[in-house]
Amino acid sequence: MPTKPYNSPTYWQPFTKTHETSQWVMGLDEQFKQAAHRETLDLPMEAGTLEICLTANSLWLISEWGGAGKLAIRTCFDPQLVQKFKKVRTTKNGVEYQIQGSLGTFGVKIECPHSDKTLLHYTTSLKPAQPFTVQAFPRDLYLLDNDYNPFTTEGMVYVTQSGPTSGLAYLSLVEPTECSVFYFQNFTALSDYCQMTQTEPSSTVTVQWPEVGFALPSSNQPLEAGQEIVLSDAYIYLIPTVPKTEFQAADQFLEAIGRVYRLLPKPETEYYDWPKAAEITIEALTESPHCGRRIQKHYYVNAYVDSTQKPPESMVQLAILVPLWEYQEWLGQTVSLVEQLQKNLPSFYDEKHETIMRWLPGGIFKEEERSEEQDHNKVDSWYLLHTLLNLGRLAEKGNPEAKDLLFGSLEYVIKAGHHFNYDWPVFYDIRTLDIIKAETAEGQGGELDVAGLYTHVMVQAYELTRDPRYLNEAMASAERLKGKGFELLYQSNITIMSALTLAKLWKITGNRLYFDQSRLSIANVLARLWIWECNFGYGQNRSIFMGVAPLKNAPYVAAYEEAEIFATMLSFLKEVGPDVPETVRMMFSEYFKYLLHRGRFYFPSELPEEMVCQQPREGRLIRELPIPLEDISIGWKQAGEVGQEVYGGAMPYILTTNAYKQFQNIPVIIFSDYPIYHAEYEFTEKNKGYVVVRLAGTSDCTCQVRLIAKSRSMPTVQLYDEDAPDSPALEPVKKADRYCEYRVSGSQRLRMEWESAKKN
Repeated sequence: MPTKPYNSPTYWQPFTKTHETSQWVMGLDEQFKQAAHRETLDLPMEAGTLEICLTANSLWLISEWGGAGKLAIRTCFDPQLVQKFKKVRTTKNGVEYQIQGSLGTFGVKIECPHSDKTLLHYTTSLKPAQPFTVQAFPRDLYLLDNDYNPFTTEGMVYVTQSGPTSGLAYLSLVEPTECSVFYFQNFTALSDYCQMTQTEPSSTVTVQWPEVGFALPSSNQPLEAGQEIVLSDAYIYLIPTVPKTEFQAADQFLEAIGRVYRLLPKPETEYYDWPKAAEITIEALTESPHCGRRIQKHYYVNAYVDSTQKPPESMVQLAILVPLWEYQEWLGQTVSLVEQLQKNLPSFYDEKHETIMRWLPGGIFKEEERSEEQDHNKVDSWYLLHTLLNLGRLAEKGNPEAKDLLFGSLEYVIKAGHHFNYDWPVFYDIRTLDIIKAETAEGQGGELDVAGLYTHVMVQAYELTRDPRYLNEAMASAERLKGKGFELLYQSNITIMSALTLAKLWKITGNRLYFDQSRLSIANVLARLWIWECNFGYGQNRSIFMGVAPLKNAPYVAAYEEAEIFATMLSFLKEVGPDVPETVRMMFSEYFKYLLHRGRFYFPSELPEEMVCQQPREGRLIRELPIPLEDISIGWKQAGEVGQEVYGGAMPYILTTNAYKQFQNIPVIIFSDYPIYHAEYEFTEKNKGYVVVRLAGTSDCTCQVRLIAKSRSMPTVQLYDEDAPDSPALEPVKKADRYCEYRVSGSQRLRMEWESAKKN
């Protein structure tokens, strides 16, 4: 047996010499040996050779690896017969074929994009000869030995699509040769197919060794005759090595997804007025009786609109309060809701258990049938630690009461951490620490990334006190994150927070292992991105591109978690600086850009009425209330099925605080939909000066910068490339009375010069 790529695959199993295959694998070797036509392709691939092979029902592209293994790609499939094919176009980097089959006319385009000798891209379309419904279709990738035998191959699968995430699979072959494969199906191109057949691409890309890739979803709705439609648009990144550690696998994955992402078509973005959205949302949070309630003279925000059947939750109060404190600093004036929410925090502390509680002590559950978390004595591991993390953020800002609550709870949470050996269950009893629910699902483990959240809290405690005990706790907990590979992610915002705190731990200790773990955490999150646009069903009126679900298997994206991820990504970029890998810098910046574009669709007023669920699971939905919906799914589901999420109301002011730069006495606000790493300014005269900002991202991607007047009219402004001092001012792509908008490259330094009219 060959050496497996990972020493301790606690949560993954290698796929080795399996006979649990589908019908599509049987007889493959004989098909290839009896092929009707073979033809070498002269495309600039770095490793091995490429060959076109025509069998009875498929046109194949076969890549040979070092004389020992083959990768067979089924570019098109006709269940009855492929009658004839012809080459219709040849270019330096690609070739196109037309194939006549019983289903109709297929078009297959194969290319090596931009002369990248490690990437293959192939697109398959079909013009049906008559209407038909799609039933069982095979996957498009097969791992074979040199004799076309699929049953002798062995390897490891690291990650595949989960629900509506990107259509990717990442795996390694270790027998009969060593190589790695990154597969990506561009679901955006399949929107017409999904619309016509009323299907969706969730969970359509997987691995059933030795089969890999995408299978068309079945449908009872037929494809129409004579209308050409894309059936597949796939990218394959071929890597001649096998990672020896989970950290090498993470780096290999990051390199692969970065290469493919650059080639994908992407939706256009539009500017949205987030400061205005923040203003009206905060007003609703403060004044609307649907958003909060008073209990014993304290004001508490609800978790969902009109959701008063449960006691208030500490996590919810802090999810609103902490970013609101930061917004208040950005705004330069007090927000009354900050003081109101600060006053309610001590009411969550339980003297008996010496910890802050999830539910308000003494509060009553009014529902006859309670969900599994509705119990004062039941602790959901991540809830307690997330609450402590936010208390730590307030303590860092100089709030003494938050600091007292944090340190008043630390001994309890440290005791729990030791009891569980930093391997946190889903639910446990606050009184006894007995485990109530150990795993998220059988064999899946508990809340695996919560060890990173515990590490985060301990790093905060260490930074507040410099007590080495807390640093030791942080390092001990970080050890529990090892060996999880691409199964680490339980909750996306927690995993990205883990990446941030592990980077901090690297800076504090100098131990490179923590930075390796940080990149692995990031790879876990990027592997669950929704890197496709859903242009079918309800998706025609909203966007999901670059979304990320709150949980690994969640079928929707969520307002609060996405906003928290957004802010944490910016903190990571600032913390790590020049050591941020290029792909991470690009992908974080693109996530930043697209959330600023599509975040508006969380507001029910931004969606057609028929797209919004009228009977959510939690509370009720008030369309005109400027509070985000918790959930947006893909095309065939209404938004807001979970509820209208009051704590998701933090999203508009989180986005405002982090995407808009304003300075005292400077009459212009700078908006960038890429993160701003650094900003500095100077007054050259009383009514003029300049601001220099450094953007994140990479130079081969573009972003939007908007200069916005604080008053009703724009002062005189010019925007320059700071690194090209002799170049002329940049030309705006849009201009109005109160703003100028520019398209610029990522990773630029920009210099804004401004001059206000002199007052008489």
